[in-house]
Amino acid sequence: MAGSKVLVLGGGFGGVQAAIEARASLDSSHEVTIVDKNRVPHLCGMNPLLIVGERDTDKTGRSLGRLANRGINFVEANIDLIDTANQQVATSEGTLDYDYLVVALGAAYDWDAVPGARNAYSFYDFEYARHLRRRISRLKRGKIVIAAAKPPYKCPPAPLETAMMINWWARKKGIRKDIDISVYIPEPGPLGVAGKEASMRVRKALDQRGIELVTAAGVTEVSAKGREASFADGSSTSADIIATIPVHKIPDIVAESGIANGKPWVPVNNKTLETSASNVFAIGDVNVVPSGDFAIPKAGVFAAGQGTKVGEIIASRIKGSDEPEPYDGVGFCYMAYSGGRSATVGGEFLTDGGPQTVLTEPTVSGMKAKDRFERDWRNFKI
Repeated sequence: MAGSKVLVLGGGFGGVQAAIEARASLDSSHEVTIVDKNRVPHLCGMNPLLIVGERDTDKTGRSLGRLANRGINFVEANIDLIDTANQQVATSEGTLDYDYLVVALGAAYDWDAVPGARNAYSFYDFEYARHLRRRISRLKRGKIVIAAAKPPYKCPPAPLETAMMINWWARKKGIRKDIDISVYIPEPGPLGVAGKEASMRVRKALDQRGIELVTAAGVTEVSAKGREASFADGSSTSADIIATIPVHKIPDIVAESGIANGKPWVPVNNKTLETSASNVFAIGDVNVVPSGDFAIPKAGVFAAGQGTKVGEIIASRIKGSDEPEPYDGVGFCYMAYSGGRSATVGGEFLTDGGPQTVLTEPTVSGMKAKDRFERDWRNFKI
């Protein structure tokens, strides 16, 4: 009897962990394949430190080709069509059949949703981050604005972390008194999903560092020259550097597949992460998993946890064994306050009463844990 074919679309946190878990749980008669257009994806979570020179540009990626060592096939290709009716995926390298499909294609960036943002600075993309890194390295004085347009956006602490990293960098360079830093966010407060107490602590941390926080003020436009920005609250500002967090959306290829049922993000079963199509799963940033008044954050650790769970579920179905425990919604994000200290924010997001979260204090050991996390990611341990 021919083995089953497990096809994973996307080589980020979730896709890789789904493939690794399925491969480890199945014998060699079954195929596990990952498709991604990029052989070397980069860890977006390193970018706040990358832009201030605290991470090397050649150490933020990992080659998906190395997964062959684990018995996982890698296909470097663009995805042209997801056909759930016929259980096929058309790619630039040919059509692939599947028995089980994992859609882990993340969130796409709509750079044109905010006029002018495409030509402004950002740190949510590796090439944009490299460009911003070069600009910041030349800055001696002036104003830096970090501006998000609207939620959801992945790694919710990132705008706040980036502002604090720039503050730390400027102090280390001895130019902080000549640098103004402002953060504009669309939400009524920072890290709302973490609760009021955590949100107030983050506000205080920014205030203590002389960082202006403007809430309920998503960026709506950036001037052609990238020196002026307008916001949803009717205000505007000028700055030497305006770095935007792009509007996130579902990838077109996923929307066209029908598994999102016309929704902004792919709805899934909270326990199995399965879509409305049988044996088709959606994990990570591409899906939506409600959590009280919020949703599970779009962040790498959550995607990895979902990937591991889906890998377990697929393997159990192939082997005809008992289905594993349901997805637990546990995860966290790192948030560096400086080059030497990091906090974490996270917890349990699928409890009956809504998210149960904790924001830890920034510590040296927290930064060491963040460093280990990054090394583990590069080595496919997460």
